[in-house]
Amino acid sequence: MARIGQLAAALVFGIVILAGRPAAAQDTSFMDMNMNMGCMLMAGMHEMQLAVYQSGARDDSCQDIPSTGAALISISATSKELRDMTTEVRVVKDTGVEPAPGQNLDPITLAYLPPKNYPQGVITFPVNFEKPGKYAVLVTVRDDKDMTMSGKLVMSVGETFKIWLAALVVCALLVAGLIGFYVWDQHRKKHPVKTA
Repeated sequence: MARIGQLAAALVFGIVILAGRPAAAQDTSFMDMNMNMGCMLMAGMHEMQLAVYQSGARDDSCQDIPSTGAALISISATSKELRDMTTEVRVVKDTGVEPAPGQNLDPITLAYLPPKNYPQGVITFPVNFEKPGKYAVLVTVRDDKDMTMSGKLVMSVGETFKIWLAALVVCALLVAGLIGFYVWDQHRKKHPVKTA
């Protein structure tokens, strides 16, 4: 009995620890490696730091926003070159399909900032995530020679609860399976099968 209880506790603890770290299982490509400096968005070869703030949140988020509702997005240019370029920003509902050049994105747009120069290198604007799901921040920068570079960062909004719910369901199934095995084993020991 003690061994089964220890095994159940270890399994539940391991699943809870793994479920609490969904960001660690994400893609670790060059664009996502940010050395704990916030989320990096690449526009061509230029890096931009992105953070999303919500009222009541304990810290800034970027790719895993805990709840729906009003938020404040901040984008910072890390290089002086970007501060001399015009920057266009759009937040859209992510459909999973790359938009075609010139495609009308207005039906899926939550926030839009037309091309503008930001000499301080900081862009801050509000957005309201009304429904849980996937959203994308699209950034397009243009230099004075009309060279265009684009970047995209996909965010998950209000889906953290689903991860925890799935972890709890798996834990409950494991515990139920272990209890069922224990009951079956005890019944088998009390009523051994008689052989002729």
